[in-house]
Amino acid sequence: MTQPPTAEFLALQGVVAGRFSLERELGRGGMGVVFLARDVALDRPVAIKVLPLALATQPDLRERFLREARTAAKLSHPNVVPIHLVESQGDLVYFVMTFVDGETLGQRVRRAGPLPPSQVTRVVQEVAWALAYAHSRGVVHRDVKPDNILLEGATNRVLVADFGIAAAFADASADGISGTPEFMSPEQVLGAPLDARSDLYGLGATAFYAFSGRFPFEGASVTEVLAKQVTEPAPPLASIGVVVPRKLAALVDRCLAKDPAHRPASAQSVGEQLGVAIEQRR
Repeated sequence: MTQPPTAEFLALQGVVAGRFSLERELGRGGMGVVFLARDVALDRPVAIKVLPLALATQPDLRERFLREARTAAKLSHPNVVPIHLVESQGDLVYFVMTFVDGETLGQRVRRAGPLPPSQVTRVVQEVAWALAYAHSRGVVHRDVKPDNILLEGATNRVLVADFGIAAAFADASADGISGTPEFMSPEQVLGAPLDARSDLYGLGATAFYAFSGRFPFEGASVTEVLAKQVTEPAPPLASIGVVVPRKLAALVDRCLAKDPAHRPASAQSVGEQLGVAIEQRR
C-alpha cells in the first residue's frame, strides 16, 4: 500500500513547484529528510535535503544550517557530493544536491556484510581524498560515517555527503555536540574544539566497520557508547578475527587513537599510505 505523503513532502512540494517535482523519500535522520526529485528545467534527478520542520522554526539553528550548507556548496571535488542550491522559504530550509544512484557504505555492509580488504582500501582512500580537499579549505565534516559515504552504482565512485552539517546541530544543542555516537571522536564527545583530526577518527571507525561489520565500541545505550569513546582504547583491528593486511590494520588503529596527536598527520597522509598499500598489493 502506498504511504500517504509526509508533512515535509507536502510542504516542500508546495515551495519548489515548477522547479522541482518530488518523487519519493530517500531517507531521514536527525539532521533532515532527503527526497528524490526531478529538476524540471534540466530534466535530471536531484536529491533535496530539508531541515526537519520542528527544527526549522529555531532561528539560530536555521541560520547555522544555511551557513554550513552554503560553505559546503563551495566544495568542488570528484569525491564530494555537489550542492547546487541552498534556500530558505517560509518554514522550510533545504538544499538541492546531485542524486547519486547507488547505496551508502552503511547499506552495503548491512546488506552484504564486511567488504573485501581491497574494496575497503579503495573506498577509504577516496574518502580520505575528499576530506583532505575539504580540510585544505577549512571545512571539517564532523560526522564521517558509513551512511554519509555514497557508492555510485555505475562507476563505483565514492562520494562524501553532508560536509559540516553536523556543526549546525552542535551549536544549537544544549551540550554543544552533535554526531553519530559510534563514530564520534573523544574530543567531539567532550564538546571540545574540533579540527581535521576528529574526522580522521571517524574515518578510522568507518574503516573498522567496513572491514569487520561491527563498531569499534558497542553498548546497550548511547551513553555507554559515548563513555567508551572517551575512556577505552579501541580494540586493535587485528584482534577481532578479521583478516586485514598488517599495515592497513595499523593505519586504522592509528586513526582511532584517543589522543589526536597520535593519529596520522592528515587525511592527505592517510590517502597516500593507502595508495602505497594498493600498489604493493598489485
